[in-house]
Amino acid sequence: MKTTHLITAARDALTARRAHDRPVNTLTITTTHDSARHTLTYNSEHVTVRHDDGTVSHVDLANTEFAEDLDAHAEDRLSSSGSLSPLTLRLGPGPATQPPAEPDARTRLFILSIHARAAAHRPGLNGSQVLELANLAYEANDTARHDNALPQPQLVPYARRAAAHELPFPREATASFLTQTARLAVRTMSHHMQPCPLAVELPAGHYGDAPAWLAHQAVTRFRDGARGREPRYNTPALRAVLQTLATLQVPAAGDWLSLYLTDPPADATGRALDRDPIPEGATVYEAMPGGIITGEQVRRIADLLEADQYVIQLRTAGTWRLPNHDEPGALSRRQVAAVLRRARDRSMPGTIRFSRDTDGTVYVSDATQAARYLPTALIPDHRDGHCPGCHTPYAATNEGPCDLAA
Repeated sequence: MKTTHLITAARDALTARRAHDRPVNTLTITTTHDSARHTLTYNSEHVTVRHDDGTVSHVDLANTEFAEDLDAHAEDRLSSSGSLSPLTLRLGPGPATQPPAEPDARTRLFILSIHARAAAHRPGLNGSQVLELANLAYEANDTARHDNALPQPQLVPYARRAAAHELPFPREATASFLTQTARLAVRTMSHHMQPCPLAVELPAGHYGDAPAWLAHQAVTRFRDGARGREPRYNTPALRAVLQTLATLQVPAAGDWLSLYLTDPPADATGRALDRDPIPEGATVYEAMPGGIITGEQVRRIADLLEADQYVIQLRTAGTWRLPNHDEPGALSRRQVAAVLRRARDRSMPGTIRFSRDTDGTVYVSDATQAARYLPTALIPDHRDGHCPGCHTPYAATNEGPCDLAA
């Protein structure tokens, strides 16, 4: 059974039970033993609900069409794979901003070890500097792996050494920082691979009943399109970082975490119009920034758009460009919603992707073309009726492109 159908059924069941007075991000349905049929099935009587405000509640969705669909889905899974794992469904894209997580002591040490090991590969270091960073990485990793109880005094020396090398040893960590740390980890582990992968991709799954990014099922993707399983990334350090990341960016059915080994283009101007989060060599379709918006959610996309007005940019030859001066460069929330719904309706299922970044920018791509919609609040000098790039009034310009805005 398709995930989109289950999401629709889940939303209807929540509405019927009046069980979602707050916005819902994900549902997790665990498995249980069906004594009547002597087989595993999904436990629709105790469904975990994660809300946009970070709180968790539980709801009974038994005796609904959603529960019947879950039974059918369980039978399909058991017949095809012989096993049944918990299921997490994404009902909403989640909040645009989230409070940071507080990593435990082991995870903090693993984070330090990842950054120290990556720093040891920096160009221009002498032998003693490389050795000192490598020793710090080894000791932090070894302590995290073998010491179950880590009192605060034991962390103090590591905090001092981290500060001396200008390395992170954070008490709090954002989703962006944890993703960057995971990217550093896989990039360092791929250092001697030939050819070097373009990206390492991790599927969503579960550890026990908790949603997780599965490092043991990591897939490497190369520039020529080749893909392959790679066990080297299944390390305690990366798993700890991913476990903390999963509390902020909850993995759901069908999600993949793409960790690109290349960097996005440098932002030399600091302008939102010039900012490009797409890593070198990747397409917008492959590297959608922020949280994925499902096709089902696009039907009510106006509820997810937080700005009143947006500036559109089109992807051309690997860069973002403003439309020609004779085309509208700024759209209202209602206009953007209509454009996105129309794009969804004109595309075959699974051929178009949407996402919303943490700054509110919305991305759309069908693998052959892409566009993004930036809230005008990100462009301080934006004026209605003027080109956001060259600031010339549209009434005074010709039909050509704006040459001053990337």
